[in-house]
Amino acid sequence: MVQSFKERMKDHDYGQMHLLAISLMQSNRKVPWYDAHFLRSFEIAKQYLQLVRPDRLDEFIAGFAPIRTPADFTVKKVRDLFPGELQAEMRAIVAGLKEQQLEKHELASFGRHVVHDHPFFLDLQRQILPRVSELAGQEVEAGYNFLSLYGNAGRCEPHMDEPVSMYTLDYCIDQEGDWPIYFSRVVDWPGAAELQNWNPEEVLRDPSMDFRAEVIQPNEAILFAGSSQWHYRKAMPPGGYCNLLFFHYFPAGCSDLITPTGWARYFDIPEMEPLCDLFADFYSVSAGDQ
Repeated sequence: MVQSFKERMKDHDYGQMHLLAISLMQSNRKVPWYDAHFLRSFEIAKQYLQLVRPDRLDEFIAGFAPIRTPADFTVKKVRDLFPGELQAEMRAIVAGLKEQQLEKHELASFGRHVVHDHPFFLDLQRQILPRVSELAGQEVEAGYNFLSLYGNAGRCEPHMDEPVSMYTLDYCIDQEGDWPIYFSRVVDWPGAAELQNWNPEEVLRDPSMDFRAEVIQPNEAILFAGSSQWHYRKAMPPGGYCNLLFFHYFPAGCSDLITPTGWARYFDIPEMEPLCDLFADFYSVSAGDQ
């Protein structure tokens, strides 16, 4: 039987660890870039374990090796990904979307409408799973996908993705004018100090990031490692638009590892439960904000 929060708080140890978890959540403020929840949670969890189970900290950190991108990974470009009739069907689906199907919560920040997990594209994502595994150099599982329909106000600020999007196949359905995307080399996850003092301009100015531009045309795609490569797009050229489809994948067998709310169970560290309960509340609120 699942205990209510009120019942759990009757346990003195749970209550003390809950207060500690709240303190760490408050001292590690939200990171001001899109999709940074996982890395913030990871750093908070490390600080928490240092205080409540320091004997398990090294094992916890090492446990994330399967979702760290190999340093020698390189961006892969795929030309003519789908046959012409399938490409035409995708264009027809985009053209036929109804107003109520278009999510608008990223119009201000990205200049785009989005559509998550359309049934047609969910099926397509599963169909190309073997091809993506081949490109990634390891067996992967499908995460989620979404249509990203950028208008003339389109832009994409520098960021990394969460590991549920460790590998992204970025497919161009249609566009008006070239719109490059820029990738850094594969880098380590930023630590707590870097996250709390994060400055996108410093990232862009750092020559060691070795940013390189890629341009894809309709029916072309690129596979990149978004959780370990900084990436961004400059403002859309005047009069342009770009309809993209993002297929997200992560290493096979890692669904629990990429989910902070389940770390206590995954690593068999009961003392993490108060923190993971807070993560569950946080992720629920964050999803609601969208």
